[in-house]
Amino acid sequence: MANVVEGEPRNSQEWHGSYLDEDGMVADIVAKVKADPVALQRWLDPVSWRPPTMNPYLAELKKEPDHAGCLWHAGMSIRNFYGLWHASNPHTAFDLHDDVEITDGIITDKRHPDNFSDRVIERVKAELAKLSEVA
Repeated sequence: MANVVEGEPRNSQEWHGSYLDEDGMVADIVAKVKADPVALQRWLDPVSWRPPTMNPYLAELKKEPDHAGCLWHAGMSIRNFYGLWHASNPHTAFDLHDDVEITDGIITDKRHPDNFSDRVIERVKAELAKLSEVA
């Protein structure tokens, strides 16, 4: 984590390697998901996005599919893969002295990595939904 604080990307396969803007990230993720029919199906299934039922008895009662909750942590994966927490990322970096939008004690600033990845996910889901309507 020290590398993230210092603004230096980790030497890891987890990171995309360049700082894409929001449109670039959406296009990149849409292309990757479209190339995999199973991934496409999972991104479009609402059960993939909510936490899975942890109690095996309840899961059996609900007849959840095996992929229930598989995208529950997608936002975290996107933030890590695209380096959204890196201090040198021009799309998400802000200084403590900057005007940061905070509402009721919650950072609602568009530059915050959590908010940025949430927007990307919603845009990707919308693009994939349009594609599935055409198919």
